Amino acid sequence: MSEQLWPSENARGYRIPDQLFGELKPLKVIAIGAGISGICLAHDVQEHGSKIDLTIYEMAPDVGGTWFWNKYPGCRCDIPSVNYQMSWSPNPNWSEFYGTAGEIQQYYKGLVEKFGLGKYINLNHEVIRAEWFEGAKKWRLTIRGPEGNEFTNECDVFINAGGVLNDWKWPNIQGLFDFKGVLCHTARWPDNLDTKGKRVAVIGSGSSGIQVLATIQPEAKQIYHWIRSPTWITAAFAQQFAGPDGKNFNYTEEQKKLFAEDPKHALKYRKMIESELNQRFKFIVLGTPEQKAALEYANKDMRARLNNDERLIEAIVPKDFVVGCRRPTPGKGYLESLIEPNVQVFTKMFQRITEKGFIDADGKEHEVDWLQHQFYSSVPVIARGRNVQDRWAKYPIDSYMSLAIKDVPNYFMYYGPHGPTGHGSGAPMIEALTRCFMQFLKKMQRENITTITINDKAADDFNEHRELYLKRTAWSGQCSSWFKPGPDAAPVMFPGNRVLFIELLTHPRWEDWEYEYDAANNRFGYLGTGFTLREQDGRDTTFYYGLLDGKDEQPDYSDLRPLYRQT
Repeated sequence: MSEQLWPSENARGYRIPDQLFGELKPLKVIAIGAGISGICLAHDVQEHGSKIDLTIYEMAPDVGGTWFWNKYPGCRCDIPSVNYQMSWSPNPNWSEFYGTAGEIQQYYKGLVEKFGLGKYINLNHEVIRAEWFEGAKKWRLTIRGPEGNEFTNECDVFINAGGVLNDWKWPNIQGLFDFKGVLCHTARWPDNLDTKGKRVAVIGSGSSGIQVLATIQPEAKQIYHWIRSPTWITAAFAQQFAGPDGKNFNYTEEQKKLFAEDPKHALKYRKMIESELNQRFKFIVLGTPEQKAALEYANKDMRARLNNDERLIEAIVPKDFVVGCRRPTPGKGYLESLIEPNVQVFTKMFQRITEKGFIDADGKEHEVDWLQHQFYSSVPVIARGRNVQDRWAKYPIDSYMSLAIKDVPNYFMYYGPHGPTGHGSGAPMIEALTRCFMQFLKKMQRENITTITINDKAADDFNEHRELYLKRTAWSGQCSSWFKPGPDAAPVMFPGNRVLFIELLTHPRWEDWEYEYDAANNRFGYLGTGFTLREQDGRDTTFYYGLLDGKDEQPDYSDLRPLYRQT
C-alpha cells in the first residue's frame, strides 16, 4: 500500500472531491409540456447542454401545446408569424402575416422532426403530481400513461413548461350538461364540426369567443352571444406592417423567395417588426402620449365599427379602465358581426341551460343546436409540506420574476406569475427563459450544487418593487383578466418592458439564490484536485493571452521550439 502523503478528510468530515475544475456532474431534468417552451428546452439541452438527462411529459397526443389543442374556427395568433418563431430556425415560408393555429403547430412540430427532439418527449403522458423530497434532494413526479397506468419518476430539477393556457374546465353553469345538442369548448374543439345553418350560443367574449363568433357568423343561421364585461377590441399587434386597416395578408411567393435567399434581409424584417412590438409598452404607462393616443383611437374605432349602436357601446366599450388594463383583444370582424341580423347580443347572463337551449334573463327559452364556451385552471406542486396550488389560491405573492417560487427548490417555470405577458410575442421570452435555465443547470453541474432556491428576501424585494411600479401602468385599472385576478388585485405582471426582462435573464442575479452543495456542503469543493478540465480536453491552457486564430485549442508549438530551444 502506497503511503498517504496528505490527509483525505478533515475533522468536520469534508473530503475534497476527486474531480477536475470544470467537470460537469450528470443532472436529471424532467419538464412538463411539449409546447413551444418544451421544444425550445429540448433543443437547447441537445445543442448546448452536456450530461443532462432530459425527459419531457406531454399529455397531448402531439406536440405544439396550445397550438395543438386550439382548433376552433378562426383560431390564429395576434402576433406576426415571423416574430412567433424560434430565432435558431426561422421559417421563410409563412403563408400569412398573422398565422393560423394549424400553421403554427405544424412549424413547431417540424422543429421536433428537423432537430430530432422527439427522443426527449413522451406523448400521452400527464403529470398529475410533483413532490419534493428533502432528504434525497429529488423531485418525485407521478405520471399517468397512455393506458391510464400511473407510475413515478424522479429528477434533480423540475421545469414547468406547461404554459399559462394549458388547463381548462367546464364552467359551473346550471343545466350545462342537460343540453342535448352539441356542447363544445374552444380548448377541445371537435373535428369537422359544421356550423352552417345552425343556431349557436357563444358564451364568452374573450379572445377565443371573439374569433369563433366572427368566423362562424356568415354561415350560421342564428347566433346568441353574451357580453358580460367591457373589453377593448383593437387591431392585432404590429398593425402598421399588416395590410390596409391592420388586416391580415398573404405573403407573396416573391417575398418568401427573398426571405429564403437573403437571411440577412429576413432577419432585418423580423427585427423591424419586433422593434415596433417593443414600443407597445409605452402605451401601458399611464399618462404617456402613446397611452392617450391608444385610448382615443380605440374608443373612436370601436364606436364606428358598432355603427354607433348605443346598447352595444354601453355593454362592450370600457369606461372604467384604459387600453391595456386587460390584454387588448384583436377582433377582426367581431364588432361588425354583433350588428348583423343573425346575431342576438345579451348584456345580462341567462338563467340556465336547458335540453334544447337556454332560458334568458327575462325567462324566455331559446333553442340552439350547439353551445360553445371558453375558460381556462394545475398540477399539485408540493415542497416542504406546502402545495403551491394552496399558496396561490388567492394570489401568487411569493413568485420571483415569473421563474421561481419561494421555498420550492430546484423548480423553474416558463411564464409563471409576474412575467411580461401582456405586450408582445411569447417566443423571444421563451428563448430567453430557456437560455437562463441552461445557465442555472450548468452552474449546478459545475459547482456541485444539490439545491438552488430563491432567497425569501430577494423575492420579497422584487414583489415590493413590482407592486409599487405597476400602479403607474394601465394594468392597475378596474378590470379583471387572466393576468389580473380581480379589479382590486395587483396584476401578475413584470414591472418593466420585455427588453428589461431579457436583459435580466441574460445575466442572472446569482446573489438572489440560496445553495446547498455536495462535499459536506462546501461551496468550494468543485475546485477539486487543483487542476482543470481545460488541461486535459485540448483547450488552450494560455487562453488568458488571447487565442491564436480565434480557436480555443492548445497550439502546436513544434515549429517554434527548434528556433528558440537552447539545448
